[in-house]
Amino acid sequence: MMHRDAGGFTVVELIAVMVLLGILAATATSRMVGRNAYAGALVSQQVIAMGRLAQQTALARQDAVVGLDIDQNAGDWRFRVQVTVDGTTVASTEERAEISDTAVMIANGATTAPLGPAAALHLTFDGLGGLAAGSVSATTLDPAVGVGIQVVGDSTSQLCIGSAGHAYRGSCT
Repeated sequence: MMHRDAGGFTVVELIAVMVLLGILAATATSRMVGRNAYAGALVSQQVIAMGRLAQQTALARQDAVVGLDIDQNAGDWRFRVQVTVDGTTVASTEERAEISDTAVMIANGATTAPLGPAAALHLTFDGLGGLAAGSVSATTLDPAVGVGIQVVGDSTSQLCIGSAGHAYRGSCT
């Protein structure tokens, strides 16, 4: 009779332990990280994505007025790219992100303004994809210096839609 060494674990036992640890880790992480933990990052990504979409649409639709609107609507941040021809909106793309735990500030030269329920950002792009005009509610923005956007959540993100219309991470200066 041969004596078998019983000093280790079998592959099945190791796999079973790894699966259990994975399940426990997933459960613990979901309980520790709230569902709004990445809200600021999501808002930042949406601003950049919709800014780039507006610029590309303006380049493709030189016969139209292309606008980007960022505002609050029904408890969400709302991002809209609208294409208008002869006063009629012919195309519109809308995305939303939860507003909880995020704030958005607009900077343009010496002007700073928070976005909120009564203060929306509206940007217009020209046929070359550059910024043609901008406003926050009744305040007119200077498109020549670009529009700085600061998103504050769990972390702070600096974004810019430059005078050439390109949206990117970083400061406009």
